[in-house]
Amino acid sequence: MNRQSPARHYKKLVPSLILILNCIQFLSHPAKADPILLAFVFAVYLAFIWIIPYVASVAVNLCIFTGLWLLTVFLWAVSGQEQGAAFFLIIFLMVYAAIKLPARLSLICTVFLIGGNVFFLHFIFASSWDDIVSNISIMIGLYVFFSSMRFRREARREAERNHAELAKMHVKLEQAHEELQKAHAELQEASVLSLRYAVLEERTRIARDIHDSIGHELTSVIVQLQSLPYILKSSKEDSEKVIQNVLNVARECLQEVRSVVHQMGRSESMVGLTALRGLIHQVEERSGLHVSLDTAGLSEEYWPQNVSETIYRILQEALTNIIRHAHASHAAAVISNDETYLYVTITDNGQFTGNLTYGFGLTGMKERAEKAGGSLSLSAVQPSGLQIELVLPLATTNKEQKDEQR
Repeated sequence: MNRQSPARHYKKLVPSLILILNCIQFLSHPAKADPILLAFVFAVYLAFIWIIPYVASVAVNLCIFTGLWLLTVFLWAVSGQEQGAAFFLIIFLMVYAAIKLPARLSLICTVFLIGGNVFFLHFIFASSWDDIVSNISIMIGLYVFFSSMRFRREARREAERNHAELAKMHVKLEQAHEELQKAHAELQEASVLSLRYAVLEERTRIARDIHDSIGHELTSVIVQLQSLPYILKSSKEDSEKVIQNVLNVARECLQEVRSVVHQMGRSESMVGLTALRGLIHQVEERSGLHVSLDTAGLSEEYWPQNVSETIYRILQEALTNIIRHAHASHAAAVISNDETYLYVTITDNGQFTGNLTYGFGLTGMKERAEKAGGSLSLSAVQPSGLQIELVLPLATTNKEQKDEQR
């Protein structure tokens, strides 16, 4: 069961009290109208005040106002008084319409009430035009005053609603910001894990190569050494050949070990490039986008971890944007360097023609580049497509290389 608030009861008590006091005043003075009729009309108005808040339909409201006006006109005609109870009730009805009805409907009702007043004052009571103009001025003044009060109240309520909506939106934005920060941290952690996985995958490949090549050659050495005592007893020439074969195989094993060790050192320093190849392979398998990687201009093999992560994340975001927005069939990544900087260029043949809007992704790419001490720029490709140019300093790399040499 819904309970009405005290403020709502107060809003109905004030006009009810006004009606009751005026009813008592008009009943205490003699009039042509029957006191019972006068009390009945005021009772109907009193019931109207308490019932009208529960009426939601505008059409029903209009019918109730029309019925009250007809009842008041009847009382006015019976009483024969220009400024009596009927005139007060018409003023009361107009004020209530100005406060409670919608703006356009209240204006129509007010014009209708003023027109009815003019008709009765002029044709029924034969009032002078000065009295008619005075009555009209009073009604218009009251309507303007109470309408302005209603407009101010509605504006205040609208401002309160807007403020509440803005507060809710602010809370939602704060929650979204926290979720984005959490997602950003998870992406950073995933980036590090991706790089570690690339290192593990590369080491697994090298271990497999050691097992397949050096393991096979060492097995051959063992077999030949096991047969050597028997060969020495039978033939000196055959034993010399076996010894020579064992030496050759041992030299090949040594060369293979040196090659693998060198490759491991290279793979350790080129972990960022390995991760990029793995990323490109995943993108091609999952999206069907053909991505080429050109490292012909790359001579610097020592990348610091922050550079590797920066390039990996920017390439990942760039390929994601190409898949989602560019509708491209091909993308190309070119990595090169000079003595000071590392250059990465990412190009696609998508639909971009020059109108670029910096969203969260592009802004994040630019911030990553600047955080690493570099820069990122975007430009259009003819006839269509987007080119991203990333420049990162290699000073940190050279410093880390010197620290390792110490």
